[in-house]
Amino acid sequence: FDVCYKDEAVVVVNKPCGLASQPMKDGRRSHLHGLVQAAYGYAGLHHRLDTPASGLMLFTLQKQYNAAIAEAFRTHNIQRTYQCVVVGELKQPGSWNQEIDGKRAVTHYKPLATAEGMSLIEATLETGRTHQIRVHSAHAGHPIVGDRRHGGAAGSLWPRLALHAAQLSFAHPKTRAPITVT
Repeated sequence: FDVCYKDEAVVVVNKPCGLASQPMKDGRRSHLHGLVQAAYGYAGLHHRLDTPASGLMLFTLQKQYNAAIAEAFRTHNIQRTYQCVVVGELKQPGSWNQEIDGKRAVTHYKPLATAEGMSLIEATLETGRTHQIRVHSAHAGHPIVGDRRHGGAAGSLWPRLALHAAQLSFAHPKTRAPITVT
């Protein structure tokens, strides 16, 4: 994994596509949490990315910072920005507001580029449900390219899920200084 930001309290790493964020039920696969723990001795896991997704993940490096980071995620004070390629040409920014598993779920999106019947979009989460961007985009008729679980025919358009956690913004748990990692 690539380290994108590190200090005594936290580390932000770039998770590669295909690597699980945390231990899987079978316990046999390598996972990012274990790799970060092996590198730094301790790593507090506070969020996850789907195995086929790539992008930025934040870990605490000392237990004393767990509560602040956990609370920031719980209250949505950590901004996560994703980039993904979806089927169809989205021309205007918008929001997807469909409930997921009976819970409120809101994804905001902004088109960045369109070509060949696809759009590169930037997505931000107002809520954080499992597979939220994947479910919302598929339900809206714009599945993510390479999404074999929710994307139907779009799952075969690329060999991997075209979803990347591109930016994290948060208040440092020790200094409260704003940190943005891209």
